[in-house]
Amino acid sequence: MAKLSILQISDLHRDPANPIRNDVLLTSLDRDRDRYISADDPKIRTPDIIIVSGDLVQGIWPGTPNAAPLLAAQYAEAMEFLTDLTDRFVGGDRTRVILIPGNHDVDACKFAESIKPVVVQPDRKKDIVGQLFTPGSRMRWSWHDLEPYEISDDALYAERLAAFAKFYGEFYHGRRTYNLDPAKQFDLFDLPDLGVVIVGFSSCYNNDIYNTQGAIHPGAIAGADKALRDTKYNDRLRLAVWHHNTEGSPTQTDYMPAGILQNLIDCGFSLGFHGHQHRPQCLDTRFRYGANRRITVISAGTLCGSASYNHGRAYNIVEIDTAQKTGLLHVRESQNAPAEIPIWGRRAITTDKMTLDFQFDGPPEPLNRTDSTTQNLITAQSLYFEKRYDEAAEYLRRSAGSDELSRRLLLDCLTTLKASAEIIARFDPPQSAAEILALMDALWQEKRLERLRMLLAEPSVAASLDASVVEFRKKYQARLSK
Repeated sequence: MAKLSILQISDLHRDPANPIRNDVLLTSLDRDRDRYISADDPKIRTPDIIIVSGDLVQGIWPGTPNAAPLLAAQYAEAMEFLTDLTDRFVGGDRTRVILIPGNHDVDACKFAESIKPVVVQPDRKKDIVGQLFTPGSRMRWSWHDLEPYEISDDALYAERLAAFAKFYGEFYHGRRTYNLDPAKQFDLFDLPDLGVVIVGFSSCYNNDIYNTQGAIHPGAIAGADKALRDTKYNDRLRLAVWHHNTEGSPTQTDYMPAGILQNLIDCGFSLGFHGHQHRPQCLDTRFRYGANRRITVISAGTLCGSASYNHGRAYNIVEIDTAQKTGLLHVRESQNAPAEIPIWGRRAITTDKMTLDFQFDGPPEPLNRTDSTTQNLITAQSLYFEKRYDEAAEYLRRSAGSDELSRRLLLDCLTTLKASAEIIARFDPPQSAAEILALMDALWQEKRLERLRMLLAEPSVAASLDASVVEFRKKYQARLSK
């Protein structure tokens, strides 16, 4: 099929305390579909696929009485809504519904059970502060308590997504499961009759109420890349779905580093879909790396949550022509007050356009990795999942010079191993925000202070608006000034 239509909803925040009932919300979406497939100009194709890009529930704050049953009630309401939506819009076919978690699906109560306060000795303050801002750190800072904490129970920390995983398995009637290992938190939805393969990622790696930044585990990206090497996917248009936006103001920290998009581009993804920021957006060519490929990224507003400034509650219809490699974004926005029965209508995307035309890159050419590079990455990934980082790094060193996924996974291994000298040798100059952070730490640990000063003055660091880079820049500027 050359033409298809995607219903993208996001940030449902289902909660029995929410004033919008499921039956009312579903009826409003039904009525809007009647309008846009028949009366709107241009007419819109009825959806073939449903993408739900995270935040299915509102979540429960730690310390709330009866937290577990309250969270279960929220997921029950989400299940009722999504089941009925699937029945009404795609004939009950759950293989055409893509679900991924958002930060509100991260169980804050399980997180609170997994941490313990840290008693800071005066002579260890600098060490503690340094650990707080290290990628993958187990340390957390509570602005509410103005105290540091440490993750003390890895199993409980992984349980942050257990309620979502239970929901996931039940929604798909046990045909799909959700792994609590962040390196395995991806799922492929192959729709050959539509000519697409969709990969759902979790961008909640290491994410919790004290560490709000989004991230996709590098092992998940490598795992998806490995799966997509199967020749049956050669002609499929590749779509990726995650939750967090990939840009934010200098005062924000709750978005995903844009550099992760490079890895998705390297995997051959043409289109990306996310939510989180509660406003619709299409970044058609902004994330272009190199001369050959790009990724077109589309964000949906919130269906039921608090809308962002100058935006109402909204959802997207995205029409795609896979043969022509063109798309059309339609934003449907609530035209009345949030507490009333929603009345959806067209939202102007620009001052003079009610829809947005865009072009995208087609399926990638069959991967041209050598057999040795592919085998090294597969072997390293298996070792990485087993936390045998030294052995994984040995395989990754062989291909990191020519393969981007190997390079990213090697950085993660070396950071875990605290191999500062090798990080400097292999990742200077840095090529991404993650490499900048790791290199700063490594230069400090190896007492290469003059090179650290030079790095801080380089445009990629000095002018960066990435929240993590800004934080590290301030930290090391302060250290060097003493």
